Amino acid sequence: MEAKSTLLTHLDYSLWATSKLLDAASRLSPEQLNRDLKVSHTSVLATLQHIYYADRTWLARLEGRKIAFADPDPGPNLEQLKELWPPVLEALKANIDAEPDINRDLTAQRLNGDTFTAARWKVILHVVNHATLHRGQVMAMIRQLGQVPPATDLFYFYLQQGV
Repeated sequence: MEAKSTLLTHLDYSLWATSKLLDAASRLSPEQLNRDLKVSHTSVLATLQHIYYADRTWLARLEGRKIAFADPDPGPNLEQLKELWPPVLEALKANIDAEPDINRDLTAQRLNGDTFTAARWKVILHVVNHATLHRGQVMAMIRQLGQVPPATDLFYFYLQQGV
């Protein structure tokens, strides 16, 4: 599998795993979604929002745009995340698919204002890795709330998708 195809597959994985986790979160009550579980970004919803904000911010950077990292409180609810998030991941895929050179550097600003430079392929691997880390935290929170989270491991994606 070539490098660009691998990146696109991993973005597909992130979309697949995120969708499964959003569906699992839908089975939680509003109180459970917002309960401070002392993990990651406090609650299931706040952690999901954080992943969404990060994905959206990386897309804006790749497109040469600046946006605010987070929305004003309370931010998108679960139903809004289900609507807003998949198009962001699809746009990340389209951006990389259209990129003639995934080794080309991206220069952008971090949230603290510092400038950084990184190859686009590294950015995409970071986006997927960051989301995976926080999805794992959300899965642990779902377990703490007495629910069974979905299997979102990369290998399950490969098996289901025939990759």
